[in-house]
Amino acid sequence: MKCPICETPMKKEKRELQKGIFALVEVCPKCEDEWIDEKGYEALYALFTRKTFKIGGSLAIRIPKEIADVIGLKEGSDVKLAVREKKIVIEPT
Repeated sequence: MKCPICETPMKKEKRELQKGIFALVEVCPKCEDEWIDEKGYEALYALFTRKTFKIGGSLAIRIPKEIADVIGLKEGSDVKLAVREKKIVIEPT
């Protein structure tokens, strides 16, 4: 594949997209732009999709280790929960 910006042939590399989260991306050696195809994006997104389950009268989710590591979340950590723009926000305290 060629870079959509400068037409230079792309190279595949394993890159850290965010701290602790890696993906195989195509990188332009000239302009250094990174690209991931739709299939790769969907596969990466699926890694972090979880189902809720019931514990007592509450709903729970499992947080992937990669995401917990990024924010320093460990077993027994205190967190604050909030809702912003219809999204759940989890912040370590």
